[in-house]
Amino acid sequence: MPQVGGEYSEALIGKPQTANPLLATADAEFDLSQLTYRGLFKYSKEGKAVPDLAESWQLSADGKTYQITLRPDLKWSDGNPLTSYDVAFTFNSLQNSQLNSPRATEFKEVAVKRIDQRRLNFTLKNPYTPFLGALTIGLIPAHIWEVIPPEKWLSSEAGLKTVGTGPFRFKDLITGQQGIIKTYILEPNPYTHTHKPFLQQITLKFLPDLASALDSLKQGMVQGLGGLDGDSASSLSSQKFSLYDIPLPQYTAIFFNPEQNEFLKNESLRRALSYATNRLDLIQELAGNNYRPATGPFVVGELKNKTANLAWPFNLESAQKIINEAGYSKNKDNQFFTNKQGQPLAITLTTVDQNQYLAVAEQIQKQWSRAGFKVELNVVPTNELQNSIINNRAYQALLASEIIGLDPDPYPFWHSSQAAAPGLNLALFQNHEADTLLTSARQSRDDKQRQAQYLRFQEILKDDSPAVFLFSKNYIYALSHSLRGVERRLINQPANRFLDIENWYTKIIRE
Repeated sequence: MPQVGGEYSEALIGKPQTANPLLATADAEFDLSQLTYRGLFKYSKEGKAVPDLAESWQLSADGKTYQITLRPDLKWSDGNPLTSYDVAFTFNSLQNSQLNSPRATEFKEVAVKRIDQRRLNFTLKNPYTPFLGALTIGLIPAHIWEVIPPEKWLSSEAGLKTVGTGPFRFKDLITGQQGIIKTYILEPNPYTHTHKPFLQQITLKFLPDLASALDSLKQGMVQGLGGLDGDSASSLSSQKFSLYDIPLPQYTAIFFNPEQNEFLKNESLRRALSYATNRLDLIQELAGNNYRPATGPFVVGELKNKTANLAWPFNLESAQKIINEAGYSKNKDNQFFTNKQGQPLAITLTTVDQNQYLAVAEQIQKQWSRAGFKVELNVVPTNELQNSIINNRAYQALLASEIIGLDPDPYPFWHSSQAAAPGLNLALFQNHEADTLLTSARQSRDDKQRQAQYLRFQEILKDDSPAVFLFSKNYIYALSHSLRGVERRLINQPANRFLDIENWYTKIIRE
């Protein structure tokens, strides 16, 4: 039987700026947020949205208003009461344009109204079937954040010295040079609405890269490490570690921006880039047995199987034939296709300065070059990607990943209304029929109808070729055998691995 006591330590990669769930963008930030905050709903181990801080919910007959009732006697980790005022404050803040939250788009047309201390209504402009999944975002305490101007939230001390409702609460942090966090320490939250955790301390150690984190795990300096690649996972002893290999509902793709490159306005040439992409070779070069080829935005569940053939397969001859038909040619001395004026068929591929993305970008550069494209790489620092590149749509082709969710809703990534920032339509894709399908599918409660609409939507994506879908990735998580109580579960994002951490333990009572 589990016994209260013991500690758990994990290596994380990155330099978190905040744990505020409204502002988190990096994996390490989501991890801190998941441990110390909770939402109205959470994902069950089967991947369904179920009540968490909420006690119950009701949906109006027109499918637009969700009435949420909070659990009684909820408290923040500092002992202050949590009421519907905090809930309303959280979502009103999220909608505040001054905050510039990456989650703002999900709640753009949602009205939040308090009924009493425990009840409030969320009223949508139109029905939205996956809405409960959006309510898994962590709530924040009004008494902490309402005195801080939104433009200072990201740099606020409260962003890391959290007050939340998670099973653990902030205890201490240790910084190194330039204030970079080295160690983050958590203790059980005595006011948690779940049972009190068995573990009495969690220590998170931030390291610069996977190699140093893996070395720390092997030397016994930490007990857990997530985000492993296939080679790293296979290097661990099965006598010491358990491996959890979990599919993630996200994909990595290359998104084309026709506004920044004239030839990308040509549908045929975009298709040629798809034909020139060898996903299987790419995955083999990455040496990752945790990668799976992606042929569209649906990468988990039944929709993945039904849409598996809706993509242009690798075919170098077809790519070069299309390029010739588009008026480009090359002679024996030319490595790249050129137009009649001698200008090469050139494209700049932008990616973030992270090892995984750099490796993918370099392989894509080689593959497209073989087809006759002149490819240059533009590598940008992680902290500049969102504001300088994505928000300004300052790229010709962008290598990026998108999380579509366990209950997939491609609308935020592909509807024409999301083509400008803060929308996430990175390909600036615009198609009237696709818009209609995406709008209808997210409102329908008929699963068969939704699937049929999404199948047709992917057919349109295939024909238009606004992006090249590359792969999806399983999340590999290594844990020491000394840690018990961990259940295998479906997760919406890597941080969801901590959803049942109050059940983890290292000490036992023998009967």
